Formats: sequence, C-alpha cells, structure tokens
Amino acid sequence: MLNRLAWFIQNLKTTDLMDMAVIAIFVYLILIWFKRARARFMLIGMLIVVGVYYLARAYQLYLTTMIFQAFFAIFFFILVVIFQDDFRHFFENLAIWGLVHRRHRKNLFGQNAEILSNVAANLSSKRIGALVVIRGRDVLERYLETGIALDGIISQFILEAVFDPDVPTHDGAVVIDGRRITRFACHLPLSTNMSQSGHLGTRHAAALGLAERTDALCIVVSQETGMVSIAESNKLRHLTSVGELAGEVEKFYDQRFPQAKRFFLLDLFIGHFIEKLLAVVIAAGIWFTFSYRTEIILRDVVIPVEYRNLPADSIISEPKPKEINVTLRGFERSFNFFDPKGFKISLDLSDVKEGENKFFFTKELLETPPGLSIINIEPDKAILTVSKMMTVNVPVVVITKGMPPPGVSIIQISVEPKEVPVIAPGNLPKDKLIVSTEEVDLKSVSKTTTLTSKLIVSPEIRLTQEKPPEAKITLEVEKRQGSRKSGQ
Repeated sequence: MLNRLAWFIQNLKTTDLMDMAVIAIFVYLILIWFKRARARFMLIGMLIVVGVYYLARAYQLYLTTMIFQAFFAIFFFILVVIFQDDFRHFFENLAIWGLVHRRHRKNLFGQNAEILSNVAANLSSKRIGALVVIRGRDVLERYLETGIALDGIISQFILEAVFDPDVPTHDGAVVIDGRRITRFACHLPLSTNMSQSGHLGTRHAAALGLAERTDALCIVVSQETGMVSIAESNKLRHLTSVGELAGEVEKFYDQRFPQAKRFFLLDLFIGHFIEKLLAVVIAAGIWFTFSYRTEIILRDVVIPVEYRNLPADSIISEPKPKEINVTLRGFERSFNFFDPKGFKISLDLSDVKEGENKFFFTKELLETPPGLSIINIEPDKAILTVSKMMTVNVPVVVITKGMPPPGVSIIQISVEPKEVPVIAPGNLPKDKLIVSTEEVDLKSVSKTTTLTSKLIVSPEIRLTQEKPPEAKITLEVEKRQGSRKSGQ
C-alpha cells in the first residue's frame, strides 16, 4: 500500500494538481449554490431517479431501462426549465464574483443599522406598513418591477416620507445599496411558499420572494399589527422587538461584506470548511475515476510523410513511402488529448543528389505529443531515387481502334504537331516516353477527315506548356472501285 502511494505521488504531475484544483473550485461553487437553491429538493429527487435507472440497468430490467432512457433524452431540457432562475442566478454571481469589492465601511454599516432601526420603530408604533430591501452581493435589477430611481443618501426623513400612507408610492419597496437609496416604489416577485407567507400580507410574500432568489435582506413592517419581520436566505422570521433589527442589519453586513482579517489565509481555508473539504474529495474522486489510470497502453498511429524543399529540376521516382506507422506509449488520459491530424513527419530534400538517397525516420523528426513517448517507427528508413529533369521532344502517336467500313481504305494518318517538348527524368527509359492522342474509331471514317484530340502523356513525364496543346489528326481515305461496282 505504501509503495503504491509512493509511486502515485512520484508520478503525479503539476498539471494533474491544477486539473483537480479547477474541478474542486467548480464543485465548491455548485455546492454553495446547491445549498441556497430553492429547487434543491427537486434536484435531490432527480438524483434519486438517476440512481433508480442505474439499479434497473444493473438488474437488467428491460422495460424500466427503456422508459428511463426515453426520459433522459429530454432530461437536460427539463433541468434547464426547472432550474432556469437558479442557473441565471448562479451565472450572474459567477460573472460578478470578485468584482464586488468591500466598498462599505464598518462605521457606515452602523449608521445604516441605526437609521433603519429608528424608522422601523416609528412606523411600527404608527401601524404604517413598509418594505425595505438591503442589497447584498447579488444583482437585483432583474427582479425589480417598475420602481423610481432616486440615488439619494439614506436618511430617516426620506424613508418615513416614502412610506407615508398619503403618498401614492407607499406600497412599493425601497432598495438600499450601501449608503444610498437607489430606488423606491418597486414591486418584487411574490413567494409561492404558502407555509411561511400564506397567512400574511403581500409585503411579506414579496419580501420572502426576493429572499428566495437573492442574498438580499428584506425588512417588513406590518400595517395591521406593527410587527417587524426580516426575510433572508429563503426564511421569513418575526422579531420579538424592534430593538433586534439593528443587530440583524449589522450581522447581515458583516456576512456579506466582511472586513479584512489579519489571518486571511487561515480564514480562506476555514470559511465554508465542510463545503471546501467535500469539493476537494469529490474533485479527487472524479479525477481518479476518469483521468487516473495506472496501466500503460501502446497504440499504433499511421501518419503521413511530407517531402519538402525538393529542387525544382528534380523528381522522386516511385515507389516512395507515403505514410509510416508509429507506436506510441503512455497513459490513456494523454491519448485523450492527442490529435493525430497534426502529427506528421517531414523530410528535407534540399540536399538530395541524383540517384539513390537514404533517409532514416528518427524520433527527432517527430514532435513527441505531451505525456507520450515514441517506441517504434515502421519502416525506419526510406530509399528515394532522385532524377534530374530534362526537356526532350517526344513524337506524338495516334491511337486507333477498329477497322474502316467495307470498301474504304486508310491511305495515310498524319498528326500535327508531330512531336511535343516534355520534361522527363534523365534516366527514364525510352519506352516510357510516350505522348499519344485519344483513341480514334476507324469504323466511323468513310471519307477524308480531320479530327481534334487531346494529348495523353505517361505518368513519368509532364508537358512543358501549362495548357496542354491539342493535336489535329488527318485521316486520308480512298474508296476501292470493286466495291462500288458490286454495290451497283
């Protein structure tokens, strides 16, 4: 066991640790979101469904497995629809994570708490309803319906004036961000949790509705009873006295905007310790399940051979290797990142000589993929025959097929041009220097005819002209007298 652990530590790379760290961060964010999500119980139910599906597969329950597979075909669409608000909330927080700085100061928190406590006490004693929203770190704009922008410094006078029953906007909510009142007369989303807000008024349902969707603190003063309540983190709680409100507001600010601590690194590890530990364990488990493999595997890859820098006056005679087989060795996770399309070998032919040239396929000619090693290359060499190209004139041969009709004889076949210049290897045998026309069918020739044909060259040579010339073929015909009399 100790030897296996020591072997694992020795083979653990920095990239593996970074891989696990990134996954651990995402798992930690998901756990924090899962802890606060309204639909977490429904998510637990879906996880149970997934567990039942795997049990059905393990016990080979055919019908149950087929039904669950049909369900999973639309599972992710259902998931997005059910958790659309939670997903939007999660990605909004991810986008502003780290951008919300500690712009509030401890003394300002105390001033806000004192002002809000005094306002709540006065309104409670007069049985005047009120709803105040204190923004945390989450974005609120998406949940605020209507409302009037204010952007004024928070004061007891302004808050009591806004909630005056004779003011048309007194039924809406006031939004506080830091030391400023940003909006008033806002309508908030109502909660559907009837167990907490069903016997209370609209203000309480609105306060709980926003607390279910964001990390804001909502303060409610009941118009009927004068009772002060707070809604935070999916919960609505009644305060036994108005004096408790100042402490609750300060506590909220301390949690959302904590002051810098002397032992920052220690707090970094201790804060949400259970979630962080669980995230590390889950990330390590995922990495061991999908990435960590102790077995070494061998895999053959066929890669193309590229010939470059061949002098313009030279040519390589066939056959020449067009691809080679390379045996790679490494862990399976390294092969998952390996792209064979970009893996090739190049031979520099700038120094080739006329005749036979020998090249060896070595590991240095290949860019070894990360995490893999090259074990074998087959074939390990290439023997290339290089010839200098030269220009020669080659006669044009007319190709014919069939016989002329009865009573018709071909006197002469001529072609123009009679010969064409071609580029060919200097050591190419003469029987390979062939330039011919397309086949001419003599069965259809009954009189002297001139035809146009394309030129066809053998594979070893090429024409000097970019546009291949055409050949004019003249067939001179003579009709025999005896055949004419017999026809009469």
